[in-house]
Amino acid sequence: MLLWCLALGGLFLIFIALSQEQLPLAYVGFVLVVVCPGLAEVYAQRRRRSDWFGRQFASQEEFLRSLDTEGLRRVRDDKGLAEAVRELRRQHPKLPLKTAAETVKQL
Repeated sequence: MLLWCLALGGLFLIFIALSQEQLPLAYVGFVLVVVCPGLAEVYAQRRRRSDWFGRQFASQEEFLRSLDTEGLRRVRDDKGLAEAVRELRRQHPKLPLKTAAETVKQL
């Protein structure tokens, strides 16, 4: 919410700066308008993924029990860690990358 407010403030800053012919201040406002909403959406998506994992599985052990661990171990041993993480993310698209990587390393 704060980042969206900064973006709106940047828009206001652009209008004020352009009316007073202060281009450097208008550039700062433009940067705020472009960067802040992007950062807000990235943060929101990471938060949604993290919240999804917490709602779906009570613990890491429960998550591990729901996986095909033998298949993931086979992929990890044959094709490497990155491919095993990709396979796990194919099975659970909302799984955060950090959690997927830690899970594959634990297997």
